[in-house]
Amino acid sequence: MRVFKVPFDIKREEKIFGGYLSLRQVIYLMIATSSLALLATPLNIIVKISLISIIAVFFLLCTFLRIGEQNFDKFFFYTLKYVFRKKGYVYERCRKC
Repeated sequence: MRVFKVPFDIKREEKIFGGYLSLRQVIYLMIATSSLALLATPLNIIVKISLISIIAVFFLLCTFLRIGEQNFDKFFFYTLKYVFRKKGYVYERCRKC
């Protein structure tokens, strides 16, 4: 029986929508465009535009921006985790000194 190596790339997501977008990217784009639903709320137009722009920009960054080899959404959540976790510092004296 022959054995064939199956090539796969674990660093990239599988592009399933048109060969350009992954499922994660499509979900973030849907959330960004659904922020336009805030136009139907009875708020001031300045508040509406600012909320829509903040939400849309954040999810567009999550969709397309990569920092190093990491997507922006993972980078953002890791940053939040680092900022809000309890940090413990252990002081040990140098034994060679």
